[in-house]
Amino acid sequence: MKATTCHELYIRTPNGVGVGATLFAKLVGLGINVIAFNGWEHEGEAHFLVVLDENVEQAVTALSAAGYAVENRDALAVDLTNQPGSLVALLRTLADANIDVVRSYATGTMARHTKVVLQTSDNQLARHLTSTIPGRA
Repeated sequence: MKATTCHELYIRTPNGVGVGATLFAKLVGLGINVIAFNGWEHEGEAHFLVVLDENVEQAVTALSAAGYAVENRDALAVDLTNQPGSLVALLRTLADANIDVVRSYATGTMARHTKVVLQTSDNQLARHLTSTIPGRA
């Protein structure tokens, strides 16, 4: 398995029809590609976790100027082979090292591979440990 450090933007804004389209259109207007995202509504607010492949500071600056509440967080993007047991191997390795997975979500499958985004109690050690897991993507 291969893990890379990535930046996950946590973005909050009042919820309403089309807020996701408006948010992502701002990123497209900057020429920024989204690697992964997760979104949900809670108590009248729209919440997004957005992983970018580049131009993170540009995105933070532009979104903040547009009135979005934005936090830049460190996370891991782990490439997994899309087969039974790959996720278990990753999570078991982290648990055996006493690393807590604070948040996780997948980008979806890409035929033979999938990408899992994690925020853990120790991203640096988690990144190192993923290189020891058989079945690298």
